[in-house]
Amino acid sequence: MTDPDDHLIHYFRQVYDTTRKYLRDLTEENAKLCALIHTLERELDRERKVRLRIEERVAAIDAERQAYLKRYLEVEAQNANVSNLYVATLRLHGSIDHNDVLAAIHEIIINLVGCEELAVFELPVQGSTLFLSSSHGIDRTPLERVPVGVGTIGECAASGRTFIATATGAPNSAGAGPEANLTACVPLMVEGVVTGAVAIFRLLGHKPGLEPMDHELFSLIGSHAATALYCTSAVEHTGARRSLRARAVSEIP
Repeated sequence: MTDPDDHLIHYFRQVYDTTRKYLRDLTEENAKLCALIHTLERELDRERKVRLRIEERVAAIDAERQAYLKRYLEVEAQNANVSNLYVATLRLHGSIDHNDVLAAIHEIIINLVGCEELAVFELPVQGSTLFLSSSHGIDRTPLERVPVGVGTIGECAASGRTFIATATGAPNSAGAGPEANLTACVPLMVEGVVTGAVAIFRLLGHKPGLEPMDHELFSLIGSHAATALYCTSAVEHTGARRSLRARAVSEIP
């Protein structure tokens, strides 16, 4: 006859063995899971590093692209400026007619500088008074004659230095009379001798101030416009223009 205690002991042993096996399997599975987690963490860390390198490279490429774009825009602006200066130079020297040169000066200031209030003065040889040759958008009367050395325009002619109202090119609101809204005054010079001046008053509304290109245009006006006006005056005084026209007419078949 089987002893009930033996049966109970056998049962507990089976439970114990089963539990040990289950714990062993569970421990092994846990170790495998831990190893897998460590592997995945290493993969994730590697992917993070790769993604970080890619992001850094993308940022570097974008910065390089922005630099190239900025440089491209600068070159485009420089090309446009050179083209404008070239066209302006051709316009100034495209005629030996005095009025044509004055019209070219107006066109440059209006279209390239962005000002529709201007005055062009000329100074006779050994003269002491600037005479208003042409103007646009201003009252001519108080500026018909400007003594050299008097007022901002006269001082500009006396010194031979370009006047800019402020660093930003804003009108000279502190001034008075006809020069109250003067933005710039450019002396016209031929071989170091002042032959006139160009006064530029209020800029157009869309233009808050003068730009570097405007200073280049001022240099061009100061030299090329002065030379063109001087030459046309000389041609008209010597009658060479009439001779040239007569020659042109005679050559017509």
